[in-house]
Amino acid sequence: MSQHPKMEVMCHVNNCKFNEKQYCFAPKIEVNARNGNAASTSDEALCSTFVSGTK
Repeated sequence: MSQHPKMEVMCHVNNCKFNEKQYCFAPKIEVNARNGNAASTSDEALCSTFVSGTK
């Protein structure tokens, strides 16, 4: 069975509910391309895990 990667994920979106001291504490991260299945730049990649918090 393959293991999922474990890494620190920085987050600079201060109003995301998973942001704690500039790190993402979401149980998992989902990143999607803005249009279709490919992105050419980081601006075309979206963090679909974002949830607006009360910060």
